[in-house]
Amino acid sequence: MSWHRSWTGFLLAGVVAAATASAHEPIDYAPPADLPPLEVVNALLDHHPAVLEAEARLRMAMAERDALRAGSHEAELRLSGQRRDITGDPRDSREWGASIERGFRLFGKAGLDRQIGARGVGEARENVGDARHETGRQLLGLWYGALRAMAENNLRAEQTALLEQVRETVDKRTRRGDAARLELLQADASLAQARSGQQQALGRQQAAVSALRASFPDLPVAMPRTIEPVLPPGGQDEWVTATLAHNHELLAVQNALEASRLAARRASRDRLPDPTLGIYYQNEQHRDEEVVGVSVAVPIGLGARRAEVRRQFSQAEAFAALELATRQRLAAEALVNWEHAASGTETWRQLQLAAQATTRHAELARRAWELGELPLAEALLARSQAFDAEVAAELARLDANEAISRLLLDAHHLWATEDDDEPHGG
Repeated sequence: MSWHRSWTGFLLAGVVAAATASAHEPIDYAPPADLPPLEVVNALLDHHPAVLEAEARLRMAMAERDALRAGSHEAELRLSGQRRDITGDPRDSREWGASIERGFRLFGKAGLDRQIGARGVGEARENVGDARHETGRQLLGLWYGALRAMAENNLRAEQTALLEQVRETVDKRTRRGDAARLELLQADASLAQARSGQQQALGRQQAAVSALRASFPDLPVAMPRTIEPVLPPGGQDEWVTATLAHNHELLAVQNALEASRLAARRASRDRLPDPTLGIYYQNEQHRDEEVVGVSVAVPIGLGARRAEVRRQFSQAEAFAALELATRQRLAAEALVNWEHAASGTETWRQLQLAAQATTRHAELARRAWELGELPLAEALLARSQAFDAEVAAELARLDANEAISRLLLDAHHLWATEDDDEPHGG
């Protein structure tokens, strides 16, 4: 088992390396036409609460960046007053002093703080894109869930209407004495099963549409259209490359990794503490003495600073491991997306052929029954088999289109923003 995991990890690492090292032209492909309108989706994603939260955190990161640029050291004004009793002098000497002090970042700390702040903003900006992308994933799943439920309900309604016609025909024949009572019972049973299945499908449709509207109330739900799946051009390597080159989650982790490395360097520099410089003035001895001087204060505690250095370097190591794990996971997801799109398209093609064949057989069986050449039970069985094949083919079609859309979405060829046009690998 351990050998298998090691071998699988080796293969995956090879795929990741090949994907990130190779350079390909952008893949140009139109998404499936059964998706909701682009302008509607963009408006929904831009105003989704998850995206708005990420944008608020981006503004927080910008404020933190500005704070790091300014630094934590501020000028301090100190005022002091005292009364001095002098032996032999009946007067009290009322004395006072004032000083201005400020700490200074030395040894390149200010530059590191600016870089840390910029990386924080970069991470937050990518988190906005990732929130939009994850929201798009949620919309995609709910949308195709609703389409599948609606398509199945429509097919079951058609099946019920057809069996109602069959039952009506059998009833007329029975009244004329041209059909046995058994055939009417068979027609009633098939019709009852069809109506039960339609009722269940209607419940699933209502639940799926309600789930979609609850999460995206402004998204209009359209009736499913028959859009045949078309596998996008390019192979696995191209799609893994596209996924990793435009992935907000990966770039956010990379920004966090670089920020942690900078923070570790900053902590190392902090072992040489920042000095505090001051200028002071004192008025003493009945204002007969004036003192002007300069002060320097330097912290001398080192234990906490050494511990902070170790903590920051350990955190950088953790982010490095997270970056590698994220890259491997995203590469694996891209491979799975491609396999689902490829196999889903071929599965639909085969099921479509099967549905066409069984539908022709059912139609021939119905005509043979009408001519008295085939028992009703066999005609109903043929119709049931054709219906099952039609449902399987329709659901496979929608599954394939969803897999293709997911492949495009994760590679940022669907519902992308202008920022997604820039490569995000590294």
